[in-house]
Parts: sequence; C-alpha cells; structure tokens
Amino acid sequence: MVNTGNALVGRTVSGKRSVLEKSLNWNLYMNKVSKVFTRLVHITLFILILSKASFAETIAIRAGKNDFPATYMKSDNWEGMDIEIIREIFLRAKLDYRIINMPFKRSLLQTQGGKIHLIPNLVKNKERSVYMHWLGPIRTTCIGLVVQKKDRDLSIKTTDDLVKVSHQENKKVGYLTGASYSALFDDRLENDSSLQEVLHFLPDTHQHLEMLKLGRILGYFHDVFEIRQRMLDQSFAQQYSGLALHSYQIEGSCTGAYIGISRKLDNISYIKIKTSFDAMKDDGTYARIYMKWIGTKPRL
Repeated sequence: MVNTGNALVGRTVSGKRSVLEKSLNWNLYMNKVSKVFTRLVHITLFILILSKASFAETIAIRAGKNDFPATYMKSDNWEGMDIEIIREIFLRAKLDYRIINMPFKRSLLQTQGGKIHLIPNLVKNKERSVYMHWLGPIRTTCIGLVVQKKDRDLSIKTTDDLVKVSHQENKKVGYLTGASYSALFDDRLENDSSLQEVLHFLPDTHQHLEMLKLGRILGYFHDVFEIRQRMLDQSFAQQYSGLALHSYQIEGSCTGAYIGISRKLDNISYIKIKTSFDAMKDDGTYARIYMKWIGTKPRL
C-alpha cells in the first residue's frame, strides 16, 4: 500500500521551498533594479547641477565693437577703457565671462530676461533701473551731434533748432535704436511727433557714420568723449575725415556712463563684481585706468 501521506508532505515542503526561492530571487532582482535606478537618478541630477553651475559661472557681457574708446575690437581682440575695467573686476572676482556683440536694443531685452548679464557704457534711467543694478559711474558723458565739417556752424542750440534745421536741410538725424540720452529728451521723443519725424533710427551707429559720410543724413548723436578720442586716435581718425562735432548737445545729457548689471544675475556673482570694483577704487587701480584713457584723475 502506497504511503500517500508522506508523499503529500514531501510535495508540500518542496512547493513551499520553490515559492520561497522564487520570492527571494524576485526580491534580489528588485533590489538590483532599485540600486541601478537610484544610481542613474544620481548621475542625472549631478549632470544637471554641473550643467547649471557651469552656465551660471559664465557671465554674458554685451559690448559694442565700434564704441572706441569704451569698447571696441582690434585684431579680433576686445579692447577699451570699459573692457580693461571689466577684465580687472572679473580677475579679482574669479568669475568666468564671455563678451558678445549684438544690436543694442536686443541686448537690453535680453538683459531683462537674464540672458545678458552685464552691459558697459550705459546711461542710467528709471526704466532700465527696474531690471538693472548699476556700477559706477565709470566716467561722465555728454551726447553731441556729429556732422559734416561744412555743417559744423549750423544754427543749432536747442532741440527745437535741431527739428527746424532738419526740415530746412531735408535730412534726418541718426538715432541709435533703444538709446536713452536724457530724461528730458526721452520724454519729448515719446510725446513729440515733430521730433520723431526728423530722427532716423538704426541699431548700429556705424551705419549712421557711413550714411553721414555719404550725405544721406544731417548728422547723428554720439558720446562727445568717444568722438573726440576717435578723431585724435591714429587708428580711427581716417574714418572721421571730413566730419566734425557740432557745438549742440542734447539738453540734460551730461551725466554718468555706467556698467549695467542684470537683476537676474545671481546675488553672489553680483556681490563679487561690486566688491571687486569697490576694491579697485580703494587701491587706485580704477584711477590708473581712468588716467590712461582720459588723461585726468577721476572726479566722479
């Protein structure tokens, strides 16, 4: 007679063992999967953090390649008073940066969004102060009128005169798109159609320079200090042959030229930049650079 009871017990024990082994194997498998998944998550997070940190460390600076002597390009290298100050600031702050040349108005829009972090050679106003911190003033600036030499004695003493003479000569005056030259002039430009009508807007002052030399415009607005320096410099004087600075200056335009810093820049970087510039003023480095480019001690 077959002992069915022992066989049943044997099958039951064997079945329990099989289920237990399967359960243990499944748990081991899931533990391995969990470890691999966790490791992949850590690696992904590390890459994302590293990528974000690398981006944050590279500060984007907009500079004009034709804004001698503040910022300009010579033999594919950035040069100028503001460039020299920026290099010293970032050397002390131990921050990485890259300099970009782009249309002026677009750079202001990108500063608002935090894609451009710093713009040198700016006039400070209420609108820009909403999205910018200010470093400086770096120097003083006045906005004058560049004309052909034959027009240097045109009877222009006020903005009203400018509008009148522009109509008489049937030529417009070049205006850099997005520029702000004085609160008074900005307000009039916004509300006075007669002034708007005599201005020719372009994103690059170099285009206005070429138009003036061809006699297509009456003149164009530009920083008086910069134009005087260019007319004296051997590398640039030839470009301004036949041109002159008129005595007219935009009312209220004599003010400071600043370095604007986007409020979207992280606070640590901003503090490093500001602290480094303050240190340059304290130890005489800023005064030395100022003397080199302007020829006098700073009185700002």
